[in-house]
Order: sequence, then C-alpha cells, then structure tokens
Amino acid sequence: MRLKGASVLVTGASSGIGAASARLFARSGARLTICARRLDRLHEVADQCRHAGAEAVVVRRTDMTRPADVRAFVAGALRDFDRIDVLVNNAGVGWRGRFQDMPEDALRTLIETNLTGPAVAIQAALPAMLEANSGVIINVASVVGFRATPYSAVYAATKHALVGLSHALRGELSGTGVKVCAVYPGTTRTEFRGSAPPADGPFVHRAEQVARAIVRTARWPRRDVILAPYRLAHLVEPVLGGPLDHLLGEARRRALDSPGDRPPSGS
Repeated sequence: MRLKGASVLVTGASSGIGAASARLFARSGARLTICARRLDRLHEVADQCRHAGAEAVVVRRTDMTRPADVRAFVAGALRDFDRIDVLVNNAGVGWRGRFQDMPEDALRTLIETNLTGPAVAIQAALPAMLEANSGVIINVASVVGFRATPYSAVYAATKHALVGLSHALRGELSGTGVKVCAVYPGTTRTEFRGSAPPADGPFVHRAEQVARAIVRTARWPRRDVILAPYRLAHLVEPVLGGPLDHLLGEARRRALDSPGDRPPSGS
C-alpha cells in the first residue's frame, strides 16, 4: 500500500505506541485521524503530525469502552477524508495481580477496551473498506496473545481473543481486498505499565520500534508480525509452554510480593 495520501486511523494515539505510530505515518505522508481519552495529549500529537507536513484530525475524546464514541471516531474519519485505508487498533489497558483479587469493574474495562472497542471499530470501518475493495486492519495484540503470563490472566485473555478475531476475519475477508494483521509487541517502554518504565534490555522495545513494525505492516500486510526476540518464544511455546507457566508464575509471585509493587493501570 502507498501511504502517501492514505487515510489512516489510530486509536490510543495520545502516548506510547499509538503516538509513535501516528508520527511515523505522518512522516510517510498519510492523512491521520487519531483518538484517545486524553485530549490535551492527543492535540499535542496531532500538532507534531502537522509539523511533519501531514493532515491530522482529532474528532473527539474517545473512550473505547463506549461504542458510540468509537463509531463517531470512524464516522469522523470518513467525513473528513471520505475513505479508510488503514485502521490501527492500538488502544488498550492492562491490569496485573492475582485473578481472585481483580475488581469486577477492572475486568469489564479490560474486555471492553481491549476487545469490544476494536471489534466495534472494525465493524464501523469495514463497509467503506469493502466498498473500496482495499484496506488494512492492524490489531495491536501482545506476546501474551500466544504466551499467556500468570497474574495477567484477563489481559492475556483479551489479547488471545484479539488474535482470534484477527485470524478469523482474515479468512472471512479473503478475496475482498481487505487485509487483517496482528502485531505482537513485547514489553515496551511506555506509560502503559502505570509505573516507572522497564529498564532497557534485549526483551524491551521502544515505542518507535513497534511503530516501525506497524507502518511496515500497513505497507506490506502480513498475518502475524512478532517482534524479535519474541519470535523464538513463539516457536518454543508448543514444547516449553508448561514449564514456562510455572517459571513465570514463580517470578511474578515474587515480584508481586515485593514492597512497593502495584498493579499497573492502562494508558
């Protein structure tokens, strides 16, 4: 796909992977419609995109748990640019802790933000894509979409579900010109963790690294895009999945029991 002049929608674009993706799409000449809950931060990102020479529109404050907000966001993109070439479902929230301690409202928020919101956005965008016989839907999943981690049970469940949605839709839309892709970031240095960013290391990505993978996927759509070095984890999962459950469970248990640890909020 040619990104110059393409109409690109990015959810959760006020910070982290979403903001980095919006800026990179802008440098590629795309026309952007971006959304998030934090309007002040979102307008800053839109200004950065315009400074790069791109058109960038903020339709409204968008809460992914509110289907009416999501549909209005997509409708705004169609109103301003008359088409949708790329939809990046990036917005997400997380929660870490013992499953039995998870508040019901946090459980509901995770499912509605990480799964229902993207599904509503896809339903809203699909008619325009199908009419044009083209389009790319990119769902930002996570490595926990294939390697579930203890103490993130519902978060992992939503990312597994998002991967399942992506794969099923890819087959359902075969031959229509609309491609569906899943991108699997690992631990990333963003505000998503709700505390201090993780230390640099071989298993830690920068938001810009993930953004480059997302933009590459928009240009050359692929079913699954797993960032290194997590491709190895995907390969060994069928063989070592059981032992990894126990090892990760012990490691997370020690981390949760350490002083000062707390569940991270979403971004």
